[in-house]
Amino acid sequence: MLDDPVDVVKAVDKALNDRYAHENHGFVTLVHGHLAQAADGLGIHLVRAGHTLPLLLDTDHRVDTVETAGGLLGIGIPPRFTARRLTLRPGESLLLHTDGITECRTAGTEQYGDVRLAEALASAPRRPSARDIVRTVAEDVRDFMAGQDVEDDQAALVVTATGPAPRPD
Repeated sequence: MLDDPVDVVKAVDKALNDRYAHENHGFVTLVHGHLAQAADGLGIHLVRAGHTLPLLLDTDHRVDTVETAGGLLGIGIPPRFTARRLTLRPGESLLLHTDGITECRTAGTEQYGDVRLAEALASAPRRPSARDIVRTVAEDVRDFMAGQDVEDDQAALVVTATGPAPRPD
């Protein structure tokens, strides 16, 4: 069993390259992480491999990208990964999303984009649940697309830290 997220992502890359050693079947992007309860919130050990940058929504409704380097998987070139450790404090959320959200386009050439996604995330209700965040982003994308079909997959995963669990008596 692999405990280190970097080792897990390297194993995925190796498996992809071994499987397609004689064929070019494209590439894979991913975000992989381990979650663990921390004294002051939720500890996350995160590795990104070519995927879109995660976004952090803090309790003051500021949005920041979570920078972590990592290349595409399955292309035959060993990528370098930098694991990132962070702690979500109670009330903070981490948004992982596909590029189908940021790269969707209206009838013209305007993309939804990273800035609009960050603005939508910041507009979520105060102390939002993960469901609130997904709903807010989905509604904003829907409004942006004005009923047009989306050509790429769109997916979002939100991890929200809550307060400490009550101690049993």
